[in-house]
Amino acid sequence: MAVSASAQQTFKDALAQMKIDQNIGAQVPLDAKFTDEHGQNIQFGSLLGKRPVILLPMFFLCKGVCGKETDNLLKTIAKLEDMQVGRDYDVVLLSINPKETPELALNKKTSLLKVMKGASNDEGYHFLTGEMDEIRKVTNSVGFGFAFTYDGSDVRINHPAGLMFLTPSGKVSQYIMGSDYAKPEVADALKLAAAEKMGRKAETVLLGCVMIDPITGQRSLVIENVIRLVAGLFAIGTFAWIGMMIVKSRRDEAAAAKGGTPTRA
Repeated sequence: MAVSASAQQTFKDALAQMKIDQNIGAQVPLDAKFTDEHGQNIQFGSLLGKRPVILLPMFFLCKGVCGKETDNLLKTIAKLEDMQVGRDYDVVLLSINPKETPELALNKKTSLLKVMKGASNDEGYHFLTGEMDEIRKVTNSVGFGFAFTYDGSDVRINHPAGLMFLTPSGKVSQYIMGSDYAKPEVADALKLAAAEKMGRKAETVLLGCVMIDPITGQRSLVIENVIRLVAGLFAIGTFAWIGMMIVKSRRDEAAAAKGGTPTRA
């Protein structure tokens, strides 16, 4: 089925917004207003001041990479024996969908933290919802770009994957790109943020079919590269097969000349 020009343009526009610009040292807006999972109105700054924060922009009904991000983050947190949520750092899951509610946030928190089995302080986890303007204040400050696309009544949120580490004062200390979070990497990032120090920019990673460059923030579809790789491997295999057939043919000819039996494939 042919894709219309308008649909192609919508995809291109969404792709242009889907990125992570690593704004190391940027200050998050302390006055951004949200509602927590208990229905309490808070300012983002109220979650800061004492400990570093792991910030994960996502949304609770996401059927894509968000589930992998949250699962992998919780698995890594469970391995940080010497660092506890609510004592040494906090975790903020910020919904980027303004239609999501505190009730949904609480249900998500309850279901996710069941796997922690009381090993963490539940009060150290914050599941936030809010209006789009307030969401954008925070996501823009940390360089997290996302876009909405519409297909009839179906609304999709196109977004990258990654964690942001904030210092107690609310500055962006470091990023981990993608959805896999190794224990040493997370532990080091938390220690750095706790000391109000700035880390290095994360390495380039592949997010789905979008390549994010951490220095320039430029994105490029890698489907072409995948096709080229497959085509290259196919060509190598084809040439190897042809070479084998040529060798076999020459052996058969030599065997026939000597009155022998041709070789079998």
